[in-house]
Amino acid sequence: MNANDPFGQMRFSVRRVSWWQVAIVVAVALAIGTALALVAASVFIVVAPVLLIAGLAYKLFGVKPRRPAGDTTVIDAEYRVLSPEEAARDRDMPRDPGRLR
Repeated sequence: MNANDPFGQMRFSVRRVSWWQVAIVVAVALAIGTALALVAASVFIVVAPVLLIAGLAYKLFGVKPRRPAGDTTVIDAEYRVLSPEEAARDRDMPRDPGRLR
């Protein structure tokens, strides 16, 4: 390298790679990809039916909340809009602590 070149350390050289080195890298990449695909597929083949059976069993035999049919309470009310004077008067009235507003 030239001592006067400030970018001497930043330069890189292209190394020539032979065809068999490229073939080895491609073969290793394909082998790793195939292995990962096989693991993912076998996990899916095992886990998917287990999840489907568990979901079906929960749907068929799962505990459902039951409401008694005769114990329903319907609250009916009439509402009206208060004028500002009525709202101020209603706000100033003492309330029973056990009663809802």
